[in-house]
Amino acid sequence: MTSDPTLRVVYVINGLGTGGAERSLAELLGPLRERGIRIGVVCLERRKEGVEAQVVTGHEVSFVGPGLMRSWQGIRRAISAAKPHLIHTTIFESDVLGRLASIGTGVPVVSSIVNTSYDLPLGGHPDVPPAKLRVVRAIDGFTARHLVTRFHALTRASATAGARALGVSPDLIDVIPRGRDVSRLGEPSPARRARVRSQLDLPGDRYVMLSVGRQEHQKGQLHAIEALATIAARHPDALLLVAGREGAATGRLRERVRNLGVNGSVRWLGHRDDLPDLMAASDVLLFPSLYEGFGGTVIEAMALGLPVVASDIPTLAEVTSDAAIMTEVGSASALADAVFELRDDPTLAARLSSAGRARFSSLYTIDAVADQMADFYRAVGT
Repeated sequence: MTSDPTLRVVYVINGLGTGGAERSLAELLGPLRERGIRIGVVCLERRKEGVEAQVVTGHEVSFVGPGLMRSWQGIRRAISAAKPHLIHTTIFESDVLGRLASIGTGVPVVSSIVNTSYDLPLGGHPDVPPAKLRVVRAIDGFTARHLVTRFHALTRASATAGARALGVSPDLIDVIPRGRDVSRLGEPSPARRARVRSQLDLPGDRYVMLSVGRQEHQKGQLHAIEALATIAARHPDALLLVAGREGAATGRLRERVRNLGVNGSVRWLGHRDDLPDLMAASDVLLFPSLYEGFGGTVIEAMALGLPVVASDIPTLAEVTSDAAIMTEVGSASALADAVFELRDDPTLAARLSSAGRARFSSLYTIDAVADQMADFYRAVGT
């Protein structure tokens, strides 16, 4: 690999927790350094769960919060110390504070569009008052239009939604997907499946559905639980593993499980650091999100050959193409029908497994994504 002059980036993010943006950053840091991109990470706060321990070891990380003024001052200090060629922000709080901290520095700013939160999905945002969402969108849009040089979106669909929501030109948005390191994910195998199932005390013949994500309205786990009631009535051996930290929807989810009488068919795993193992031990990934910017969990499942059933939203349809069964958004019955179809048709399951692995290898390996991100940084920062 040719040696390019080092390009310095200050990357501002809320924290290094359990989300897709955090995981993607953790996986990119090493490959970007190999490509001559040195990234100093600035976090607004510390997180107990997630990738923080992984990133802190071997990379430049500073924590500047809590408090808006303290965070802004900390970002300014980081910019002054690093003398970067570029500032990269992601997630609303970090976007706004990072953009404001750039004023007067002469350093260009790029921001990632990592979700489609301003497009009201089915049921709206029950945990976010509409008035608050309008204020957030206005602040995000104003600072984006006046302080950002270019944008990075994860899909064409999220680029379109982001341009509309922020009021910026689509010509300013580069689309680069997320990537994953296959060496971390490992390979699926009968031995791995048996080992993980033994650790979870799961019989080898039990049909296991996996749901991954923080317990928030966005992730649509309520529809997976309602689908489970239908699935378990026909197949009592069906089990839904719910992996992800608790959130604003936790109470509603657990109440629905009790009301449907499916306690014995659900296992709450909480936050897990062994998601690739859980995928290797499962029969299908249920991903019924109401809105997403990308779906990092989906490409991990594809890499491991785990069939995916996902809600038919533009971003997920773009990410998966023909490597998943897409279902009507918010429809528990459609989720259940898709699971029945997969379970009854091993040929279909095998086709989805093969198509998912091929699509991952073609588009979502960490090396392919790191090449694109390095080119993006150099185009903006030099």
